[in-house]
Amino acid sequence: MESLSFYENQFIKADSLISEGNSADAKELLEEILSQYPDFGKAHNHLGWIYYNKLSDYEKGIYHYKLAMKFEPKYPAPYLNYTYLLIDIGRYEEAKEHISFTMQTLENFDSSSYNSELGRMAEYENNYIAAYKYYNLAKKNALNPNFIDNMKANMKRVKDKMSIFEKLKLKLK
Repeated sequence: MESLSFYENQFIKADSLISEGNSADAKELLEEILSQYPDFGKAHNHLGWIYYNKLSDYEKGIYHYKLAMKFEPKYPAPYLNYTYLLIDIGRYEEAKEHISFTMQTLENFDSSSYNSELGRMAEYENNYIAAYKYYNLAKKNALNPNFIDNMKANMKRVKDKMSIFEKLKLKLK
């Protein structure tokens, strides 16, 4: 059996393959890693990402994200990826609970991204005032200029969707 450091290097190769758009080879490499080290959380996260984003197999994505969080509880990527997946498949209550749990337990979470996702859910639920506030909060805590521009665009979009009464309510708060 190869050493863990060998598989850590293989994981880095798999990560590069994903970045290059070669998900098929990355998937094979990740499965090989997990066959030897089934508790390698980062490999589960990346495999979950492939199942979710490339193969649209949401249940396998969920399965691997949950294992990633279990085996690498301080690694922030699977928490956010799991959030994206839950929202994309319309499991909003579960996503809200997961975000709340993450923000209470994970030390190095990206509050801007989570507030943006809370805004996205509020917008899907036609709660435009809440969506606007979440997008604004996401913008305030962000450092990436492109992300900030996206939040401004999101805020404008939800403001355009608001009724006159919602706009007045927003100004009064």
